[in-house]
Amino acid sequence: MKPDPNQPWRVWAFVIGLNLAGLIGAAVLKANGISLFSMRGG
Repeated sequence: MKPDPNQPWRVWAFVIGLNLAGLIGAAVLKANGISLFSMRGG
């Protein structure tokens, strides 16, 4: 597989996008009173 010169920024955009989605999702759940740590089952 030859490296695409446009790939690095796309990979970083994808990773940063996933991180933002996770942070926003966690913030929404926290605002609704749902703790992510309560789902670990402990």
